[in-house]
Amino acid sequence: MGRTVPTFRRVIESFGVEWKDFKKTLRTLDQDAFDSLMDHARNHAAAGHNFPHPNPFEPIVMSILVEHEKILSNLLKQLEKQQKEEKE
Repeated sequence: MGRTVPTFRRVIESFGVEWKDFKKTLRTLDQDAFDSLMDHARNHAAAGHNFPHPNPFEPIVMSILVEHEKILSNLLKQLEKQQKEEKE
């Protein structure tokens, strides 16, 4: 018997295909950013798969937000470290 529920990774790929025309209208730099967003979502495919949701857009966006939060936190830590070193 076949699998009827697509994997979350497949859902993410479908999302990327659905938004293909939108991506094409973006500048090259923005297209790269769009691809990066999809990579962020793929990084959390396991979490998305374990959290079935009727609207897959929400776990995709949450996955992207988690990655952005990690990046922001790291940048803030680096900035604080740099500012501390400059004061010394």
